[in-house]
Amino acid sequence: MNLKSIHPLVFAITLHVALLCISAIGVLGLGDVAFGEQTTQLFDLSKFDASNVTTTHATVTTKGDAVSIHSDDQRVQATVQFDVPAALRDLSKWGIVEIDLENTGDKPLRFSFWALSGNGWGGVSTWSTRSEMLQPPTPDKPKPSGIELLGPKERRTFQIDLHACYPKPDASGRFYTIAIDPASVRWLKLVLGDRGEMLIHGINISGSPPKVKREHFNRTLVPDIERDAPMAGKRVYQKLPGWESTTVEHVLTLPKDWKPGAKFPIIVEYTGNVFYDKWCHSTGVTDQGNLAYGLSRGETFILLNLPFISTDAQREEPNGWGSIEKTEDYCLQALKFVSEHYGGDANQIFYTGFSRGELAMNYLALRDERIAPIWRGFIGADPAIPASKKWLGSPGWKNCATGWDERGARLQDRPFISQHPDYGPVHVDLEYLEDSPSTVAVRAWLQRMLDPTSQ
Repeated sequence: MNLKSIHPLVFAITLHVALLCISAIGVLGLGDVAFGEQTTQLFDLSKFDASNVTTTHATVTTKGDAVSIHSDDQRVQATVQFDVPAALRDLSKWGIVEIDLENTGDKPLRFSFWALSGNGWGGVSTWSTRSEMLQPPTPDKPKPSGIELLGPKERRTFQIDLHACYPKPDASGRFYTIAIDPASVRWLKLVLGDRGEMLIHGINISGSPPKVKREHFNRTLVPDIERDAPMAGKRVYQKLPGWESTTVEHVLTLPKDWKPGAKFPIIVEYTGNVFYDKWCHSTGVTDQGNLAYGLSRGETFILLNLPFISTDAQREEPNGWGSIEKTEDYCLQALKFVSEHYGGDANQIFYTGFSRGELAMNYLALRDERIAPIWRGFIGADPAIPASKKWLGSPGWKNCATGWDERGARLQDRPFISQHPDYGPVHVDLEYLEDSPSTVAVRAWLQRMLDPTSQ
């Protein structure tokens, strides 16, 4: 995983937990998933060896049978990483995974705890077991925070529903979107929002899966990204010529039907900002992008997941805009490189993005006359919607409302489509991975936009 410095208030501690032996139990409890007091240990913390793990901006030690995570630098991300062996990732016979945490300090600590599968699954946090997730806000009970809070000197156990679905079904009321693949729990992740020390006293599993599974649409799985040479059907990290002295890179995906000498349309994707809240596990980095692969299902299109560039042009910027000018330069250079080396069709370039990336349809993609003319169409939003309607007089996120209408005028009647499923109080970048009616409609629109004479 490519982990970088992110939010000034956010530390992320990624626990890719090595599992030990798991024995099946069934515990009766409340709700669709059965919860209970009995638990089975995932691994023995007393045998944890911090010298055998990779850490970033964190001090990891053992304290008796507990693991201590400590950091004083709240400007950067602190990480501890462990891979879960592939043969031991199947937790589908269990109901929950839980973490026993203690705040050793005299100030509250904000955090969220996640189970992640990768391959386009959005992930699920402890929010999945909170009753508030289904309750609409009211004047006397406002919308609750999407992160957890552990008080000074407090010790408590927090649980994740391994079979959680997003709260709202599709229009038919039948189909739900699953948040994680419980048969492939590849990582656990603890994200701290304040500096301090937490003790992990245990990570356990308990309960049993729901007796009746909810229906869901067929789903496209996003392949892992490799550090290898580009070839048909692969997603690979790539560094542009001239950027070798930096850590900046992007993700290139050649379609399954790619062959030298042929031309292929291109989808460019930009990710959201770093944001961990409720159902949203957004790292802010390029390799998390799932929209373009969902739209293409790995066929027909060359996919470019491109980074926002930091102000010093030395790294990817996961938080905010960084240098939008350098980001524009990188985008144009990457498109030129892909067109020259892999048959990218410069006359058929489409743009999509999530959250920050969607706002960048206007803020970046229509920024000036260098970049605005290159796009064949936009997927996800109307980049020329009037600022008075979009922002209602506010300066917009990171002041992007400034100059919004001037940039929007550069759309010049080119096509866009904005059609999204409604998952409820959920903000995720996986809407095009399921074969839902809205996704099928967007994919069909994209195929109609292709110019058969541009070969």
